[in-house]
Amino acid sequence: MLTLLLFSQCCGAFAAAAGPEKALSQYKLDGWQTEQGLPQNAVSALQQTSDGYLWVGTLGGLARFDGVRFTTFDPAEFADIASLPVMGLMQDAQGTLWIGHNKGAARYRDGKFERAFAAPAKADQRVWSFAQDRAGVVWAATNHGLARWENGRATFYGKAAGLPTERLRALAFDRDGVLWIGTSGGGLVSYSAGQFRVFNPANGFPHLQVRAVLADPAGGVWAATAGGGLVRVRQGQFKTYTVADGLPTDQLTALARDARGQLWIGTWGGGVSRMVGERFSSLASANGLAGDHVWSLQADAHGEVWIGTWVSGLVRLHERPFDWLGVPEGLSNDNIRSVLHARDGVTWLATAGGGLNRIEGNTVTTLGKKQGLPSDEISSLLETRDGALWVGSYTAGAARLAQGRVAVYGSAQGLPSAEVRVLFQDRQGTIWAGTQSGLARFTGAGFVPLREAGAPTGSVAAIAEERDGTLWFGTAGEGLARYRGGVFKTLGTADGLLSNWIMSLHLDSAGSLWIGSNGDGLNRLRDGRLSSIRPADGLWDGTCLGILEDGAGQLWVTSNRGFFRAALSELNAFADGRAGKVASTGYGPGDAMRSTTFAGGLQPAGALDQAGRLLLPSTKGLVIVDPRRLPPAERPPGTRLERVLVNGGGSGRPATAGLTLPPGAATLAIQYSAVTLLDAERVRFRYQMEGLTRDWIDAGMNREVSFPALSHGVYRFRLRASLDGKRWSEPGPALAIVIQPFFYQTTWFAVLLTGATLAVLLGLFRLRLHRLRLRQVHMERLVAQKTEALRQANEHLSRLSFLDGLTGLANRRRFDQVLREEWSRACRAGTPLALIIADIDYFKRYNDALGHPEGDRCLAAVAGVLISHARRAADLAARYGGEEFVMLIPGVDQAAALLVAESLRAACEALAIAHPDSPVAPVVTLSLGVAVCIPSNEAAMPSLLRDADTALYRAKHEGRNRVRG
Repeated sequence: MLTLLLFSQCCGAFAAAAGPEKALSQYKLDGWQTEQGLPQNAVSALQQTSDGYLWVGTLGGLARFDGVRFTTFDPAEFADIASLPVMGLMQDAQGTLWIGHNKGAARYRDGKFERAFAAPAKADQRVWSFAQDRAGVVWAATNHGLARWENGRATFYGKAAGLPTERLRALAFDRDGVLWIGTSGGGLVSYSAGQFRVFNPANGFPHLQVRAVLADPAGGVWAATAGGGLVRVRQGQFKTYTVADGLPTDQLTALARDARGQLWIGTWGGGVSRMVGERFSSLASANGLAGDHVWSLQADAHGEVWIGTWVSGLVRLHERPFDWLGVPEGLSNDNIRSVLHARDGVTWLATAGGGLNRIEGNTVTTLGKKQGLPSDEISSLLETRDGALWVGSYTAGAARLAQGRVAVYGSAQGLPSAEVRVLFQDRQGTIWAGTQSGLARFTGAGFVPLREAGAPTGSVAAIAEERDGTLWFGTAGEGLARYRGGVFKTLGTADGLLSNWIMSLHLDSAGSLWIGSNGDGLNRLRDGRLSSIRPADGLWDGTCLGILEDGAGQLWVTSNRGFFRAALSELNAFADGRAGKVASTGYGPGDAMRSTTFAGGLQPAGALDQAGRLLLPSTKGLVIVDPRRLPPAERPPGTRLERVLVNGGGSGRPATAGLTLPPGAATLAIQYSAVTLLDAERVRFRYQMEGLTRDWIDAGMNREVSFPALSHGVYRFRLRASLDGKRWSEPGPALAIVIQPFFYQTTWFAVLLTGATLAVLLGLFRLRLHRLRLRQVHMERLVAQKTEALRQANEHLSRLSFLDGLTGLANRRRFDQVLREEWSRACRAGTPLALIIADIDYFKRYNDALGHPEGDRCLAAVAGVLISHARRAADLAARYGGEEFVMLIPGVDQAAALLVAESLRAACEALAIAHPDSPVAPVVTLSLGVAVCIPSNEAAMPSLLRDADTALYRAKHEGRNRVRG
């Protein structure tokens, strides 16, 4: 154990919350230059108008700023103002913006610029400043004297009227209506009742160069001089403030007063200063200001201060809603890892790399390795009941500070790891150390690692103790360990934990244990039952790095994107199943924080001081939150419609009135913004185009929406805005858009066209009816002719349907029909019916030898023989199939039928058709079978076919070329 004497080194004082005004280090700095759309980085004039815009005059022209986007003006449309150096800006009581430039003055109103006045052509025409009197007359400070503008006419006052010089720089009316004039070389001048009065070094005014004049609400004016400091003029008396009084330089350039009444002073070379009472504080490039040469100032309606620099662009000072302590306020390091507010009112801060900071009153004292601590990388803190301070480090174990001595404990003194993440004293007085490699207990002389079954072996991030002495250990990956009666038990996701990676533990005033996870939300452990609350249930964030309970029943939770609060009553109601949602309020990127990443995974990751303020450690300092003085709830900003571009042409037209477009599909682009400069970059929009859709469309952060092809009709464009995506502003005035129809798209044209169409249709109907009557007569005649021709054609087709196409004989269908008819007739008459079946001998061989064309000619020749023998009307010769033929002969007996058959055979042979492959004869021959019967109801018609076929078979069997019956 190493023991050393303590000693202190005062690093500086902090007073972030000591007075009614915040230190300038508590302001957030934002900057814009040409890369962000500024016309030029020399910002010479600033003016916020009543519609919320910030107008920015630069040496490269004029721009209008909505907090996100700079709008410049096309030289083709605004040649007199678009690119001229702008020196001065003012909005008069009627809402007109006055613009002073190097060629005179211009006015802007309702989207239009107009020339106001200019000095004679050969004179220096620069206009630096404007002021308006109670009668509405506008006065201007120019390089050609004092200009008075009334009813469209300008009158100039110069040396002849009593001015000490015509080179004027600044104007202001005091509360009594006296006009004060700052000059270049002539000192300060007042003008009242038609008389000029000059104040210069000869009569007590400190300097001849006056760059800015500002009325004092209490009476008189303030004057900023270029070398003589700041002068307050009241009732003819001068009070001068110089470097000796706290100004960074006596070279002053600009003045502005914010909503709190604080006076802001622009300097040439010393940045910007603020005067509260008789105290000055300054902000320069060494503190983060973009440039030390300030040309213009403007305090806006939100209390923000805008700074126009010489060559470094536009800067905004935004007061942070919460106090911060960091290096600018005297801390040794910004990265605060844990915080402890001791019982004696001293606040201890553990830093990563800057040692231990002790804050008492307004004094910061740093302790580190030089003072005996084992490391400057401090991780955790503990105040024990005996008043000792325990300090855990990332790299060298722990140390105990008591009675001016330091005792160091590392791995050699029993710690499982040199990285100590949590130190805790239980109700019995035992000191516990949670390290990267498990737990250890302090015995008085050193630490003893816990190796019992179930004890954590990895990183321990948090420790809590219940009233009955039960200890809980939150681990990074091993879940939640309970230690009761000397026995460890581990709870994990299987038991209801949202995650086994636990970042924080908190035992609330009712005895419930709250368990913060690394991204999944909160668990509550009450009466042995785990309940879960996730971001989907209303938590602002799921990462719970530190948990604190204030005196008003609110639970505060830090995360990696800020911190949030929720009422314990609501959290418990949800955990008990009595509520379906949790309401939580978050503070994050939109609250001008130096950092939104807070410390976690160690203890204590937050503290309450004796005043009830929350002390929250982050990577950029300590945040001090007073739960009784929270920033007001963000109200959604109003919206404004700016310009409408039609078919992509030009710079568009103002969207302040209804828009009527000629016929034809139109492409529209509507530009809009929010009526706020504060947090403008966070504003989201929704729009509705009535006539096109009933739904509200989310436009995100876009400030322009396009409609590619709107057809004729009436539309209404409406817009809403939100800062958080939950609460939305009421729609502002709608933009009415009328796209006129072509004449053929109008209602009257449709009615006229309908009437004409009906008249034409009626005439056509009558004409058609007359023609139909004539056609009916013609068609009736034609139908009769066609019917007769169809009958004849049907008869012809009927005949064709009964013929064989090759031979011209009746086909099988016709044969079957005639056989039935003749059978019935012979059955009724009792007369015989003869049937001859003939087959060409070895016809297949004939086809194979000579080919199918010759075979077809052979079949046709044989068919001709049958046709020639069917001499009676009742006789029928038919092709039965392939090379088979039949002849039906009614009314002949067996003998006559055999004679006909023999005649057929002989006639075929007589044709002498050569057969090259017939074993019967050298020519084509026939084999024939004959059957005769007298049909009756008892005899079956197929028997006649069977008998003839049997006879044919005998003829073939007996040698062919013969007849059998």
